[in-house]
Amino acid sequence: MSYALRNSLILIVVLLLLSGGGYLFIYLYQLPQIEDLQEQIERHQATYDEKNEIVEALPALEEQYQSSKEFIENFDKTLFKTNNPDRVYRFLTILSDTDPIEFNFTFVDSTSAERYGILDSEIAGSGRYTSVLNFITRIENSEPVQKVRDIVLVPVNESGEFNNVSFTFNLSSYYDKMNFFEPRNTPGISDRISLASHNPFFPLIRNVRPNTENLLNVENSQLVGIGNNVIYMVDQNGSMHTLNEGDRVYLGRLQTININEGYAKFRLNKGGIVEIVTLEVER
Repeated sequence: MSYALRNSLILIVVLLLLSGGGYLFIYLYQLPQIEDLQEQIERHQATYDEKNEIVEALPALEEQYQSSKEFIENFDKTLFKTNNPDRVYRFLTILSDTDPIEFNFTFVDSTSAERYGILDSEIAGSGRYTSVLNFITRIENSEPVQKVRDIVLVPVNESGEFNNVSFTFNLSSYYDKMNFFEPRNTPGISDRISLASHNPFFPLIRNVRPNTENLLNVENSQLVGIGNNVIYMVDQNGSMHTLNEGDRVYLGRLQTININEGYAKFRLNKGGIVEIVTLEVER
């Protein structure tokens, strides 16, 4: 074999080795790296696109946040800050001081939702009918979000007392889990009161109270004299009395005096039945 042919063969072998080695290096080493880099580029591109969308949406989100914050700050309702029932009890005691009533507070349960929680309690007590209604009205119209359910009112059977009632109701008080509302020491209290003036438990017809104060009994007395804004009467015991308009008598008051026509009118409440009794001077 000639020297030139041998060198050519050696050169061809070296070229084959270099070509094969280069191909294996690219195929086995560099190609996986290229694929990995391409995957990283795709992930980074996706992350970039996502963050770019957030950046583009940021002004609208900022505007929505400021609008929501302003809405909450100016809202006439709020939530209790924690699920501590003592906060609810302290708030109810403040309400009850406006129209005094007596009540017992019993914590029942605490439930939780995604953004808020609910404190359930049972309230039982007694007081004047109008005071109880005002107490409930202020609970529902004051700043904390609370729901009154299952109200039961029962008249208190006390001798001569028809204005008092006993009551029970269930109360759901909402508290803030997400700290949306600014912390306050005492939530706002409503001054609103109930518009109902008539107590449905107050009997229209009642027993006539006895004359324990020994007041002048108009129907068993005699009008004997009349003057300028004054009358003279002999009562049921034979005693003389001088009365002016507005003075008390048994079951009512002296309403009007008519000196010209010589009579006096009395307004009497006979257990819910109101009567006008007119007496004339006996001649």
